[in-house]
Amino acid sequence: MPTFLKLEPTRRQAAIAGWVRDSQTGQALAGIQVAITAAPAQFTAWLELKAMQYGDGWMAMSERSDRTRTAADGHFHFLDLPTGQYTLTASWPSGSTRYGIAQTVASVSRDTTGSITNRSNTDLALPLTTLKGQVTGADTKEAVFLAGVRIQGSGERAFSDAQGNYLLAGLEAGTRAVQISARGYKVHIQQVQFTQAGEQQNLNVALEK
Repeated sequence: MPTFLKLEPTRRQAAIAGWVRDSQTGQALAGIQVAITAAPAQFTAWLELKAMQYGDGWMAMSERSDRTRTAADGHFHFLDLPTGQYTLTASWPSGSTRYGIAQTVASVSRDTTGSITNRSNTDLALPLTTLKGQVTGADTKEAVFLAGVRIQGSGERAFSDAQGNYLLAGLEAGTRAVQISARGYKVHIQQVQFTQAGEQQNLNVALEK
């Protein structure tokens, strides 16, 4: 009599999972690319075979065994990874420099049956390109409340609080002209250089009467 194989569905296991959030607000970020940028040799060799299989289309794929995008709630996961350490890199996929990158290391281990025994739950906080500082009066050295801080040539604007502190987050990197003004003071304009995405610069200004 013929022998029939018993076919059962493969149970896929989440090996690494987590969330990507905004470093300033803690808000979940959707559509962020999370990639495995360092991995055990076994996984790297397997990826090389997959790249040969898909040819030129491999690099254009947004969803691969080593690359994914976060869901609406910021969640991501990677399935069925071999045992070992993995480096994850999260980045904004559109080329915008408003966010920098975030990296972390996660580990995967399995028991003798092949089941994952240590699933890494990993959170990544994407840093914003940020300008912050304090506005004071040059004569009194006291904080200036409601001083307007804006980036020339764009709609990005903030106001100083009662302690003179302000924060502008999510700026594009590069050389930015910052204009600071307040009633009864001269307008102050100063250039600030952001050399890379996700960088934070501090600019304290003493306004002249």
